Amino acid sequence: MAGKYKKVIDIVWVEDNRQYLPSIGDELNEIQHDCDVNLDITEENDSNKFKNIAYDIPSALVFCIDYNLSNNGDGIDGNQVIKNIRSVNKTCTIIFYSFNLDQEGLRKLVDKGDTYTYCVHRPNLMYKLRDLIEEGVI
Repeated sequence: MAGKYKKVIDIVWVEDNRQYLPSIGDELNEIQHDCDVNLDITEENDSNKFKNIAYDIPSALVFCIDYNLSNNGDGIDGNQVIKNIRSVNKTCTIIFYSFNLDQEGLRKLVDKGDTYTYCVHRPNLMYKLRDLIEEGVI
């Protein structure tokens, strides 16, 4: 009998704080266990990589993007990263988060017609990620 294959969710996590992802490792592991998925996370700490996107982005790819991507004063903010991604892919799922801005503040920074970007206050980020997995959005 063949073993059950877990769904793999590819996530590009754009966060300039290198300590953030390790700090939520236990929560990510819990989501993987509870939702029976594997989260394949690629961490990007340099938002400048997203200034020019010259390749196609698969629609199945998920992005988690922090708003404040200072990169020591040299980076572009998350809303610009989203605009650059949307220039080549209108439908990939993006979770846009911030500690300083709430959901409404973030939503104002995203195009009104963008229904594939989910805005969330950072303290609620893990709940939102879990909800999107459980609802089958990602």
